Amino acid sequence: MSKYGSRKGFDLEWVERWARCVNEDRILPVVGKFFTNRFVLGVDETEFLVEVRSGKIARISEGLTPNDMGFDFALRAPSSAWAKFSMKIPPPMFNDIWAMAHPLHKQLVIDGNTLSFWQNMRALTRMLSLMREV
Repeated sequence: MSKYGSRKGFDLEWVERWARCVNEDRILPVVGKFFTNRFVLGVDETEFLVEVRSGKIARISEGLTPNDMGFDFALRAPSSAWAKFSMKIPPPMFNDIWAMAHPLHKQLVIDGNTLSFWQNMRALTRMLSLMREV
């Protein structure tokens, strides 16, 4: 077991549990009222397409097909980085996506429509922080 936990992986079952936490959250309907997007959550070589409507996760699918290429933005990081990020108390440089994406750290890659990303930053940050509840 590593010092950062023993999470075996971020499979579809784990992502669906995270989606349930997001959909049961009482804050997201307020801060995510206008958050309606499709984004990719990349974990190692696996990509999950997350469809959000009004701050709730409406659908998750594993792997991208040619029909799924209409996503707005993508957040991609190794599973080791997501494991540290999703700890109850994450270590330094894994406490938020900005620390993970910092050019000196380079654990998280953010790409795609950055306008959509920035417009929904508060709701997205809350949504990702709920990974710590799974």
